[in-house]
Amino acid sequence: MTESAVAEISIAHGDYALEILPGLGGALAGLRFRGGEVLRRTPPGATEPLDSAGFPLMPFANRIAHGRFRFGARQLQLARNAPGQAHPLHGQSWRAPWTVESHDTHQAVLAFEYAPGDWPWPYRAQQMFTLQKWGLEVRLTLENRASEPMPAGIGWHPYFRRTPLTRLRAEVAGVWLADEQCLPTSPAPAHRILDWSRGERLPEKLIDHCYTGWSGRADLVIPEEQLCVRLEADEPLRWLHLYVPPGESFLCLEPVSHMPDALNRAEAPGVSGLRELRPGESLTGAIRLAVSPQPCPA
Repeated sequence: MTESAVAEISIAHGDYALEILPGLGGALAGLRFRGGEVLRRTPPGATEPLDSAGFPLMPFANRIAHGRFRFGARQLQLARNAPGQAHPLHGQSWRAPWTVESHDTHQAVLAFEYAPGDWPWPYRAQQMFTLQKWGLEVRLTLENRASEPMPAGIGWHPYFRRTPLTRLRAEVAGVWLADEQCLPTSPAPAHRILDWSRGERLPEKLIDHCYTGWSGRADLVIPEEQLCVRLEADEPLRWLHLYVPPGESFLCLEPVSHMPDALNRAEAPGVSGLRELRPGESLTGAIRLAVSPQPCPA
């Protein structure tokens, strides 16, 4: 089955139900566990992916400083693509409708095919959403369809609900400090902001930082509801971007394959995470979300 510009599709299995908005950048409308919302619910009639429950990041994640970068012999300039943002964000796929390639009771596969524009490389992006008894798996795939190498990154941008007592526990090795425009400046030990390994409460201050050396597991503990929300990600999604806006009832835990502005960093790819895909080559990563009563599973 192939459908285009579908307003909303849904899948369900056991305790979980997922609603997807293919026409809104392949974003999510919501994820429920036993009838309760796990992610921020997308408002009815929303036209902005930044108001959604989550969306894909391809063919790069986070910011490219002023949209300018050099790759090989090319000097490139990308247009701004988000309200109030001086730097282009998250690629093109979240700003375009996706096609539903397949859809059954517990799985949906969406695809987006990009024709060259200011990003000069054609590519194909895919999201596979699968609900199982234990929770949700999101598998992201990015394929270079150009006749030359392409810089590449993937990621996922879920908006989790936040309560006053919500705590975050994650094993990370370091963090990139950032300037007032949220661009990375220098590396620091992970505890420079807060020691997330201890399950800290989320502070009432802005956090918009990329963590390195992530173990691939993070837990959100919600004492008011006696729930644990576990986020896991496989290679290459081992950079964790944390966005905590003060005064809001959500936070973002974004598994990504590279740091912000990786295309302009002098660090080696093993540090920045930047990938280069040969013609026809793909980059794939899987994310899993599971909800359980407290305490969090071992």
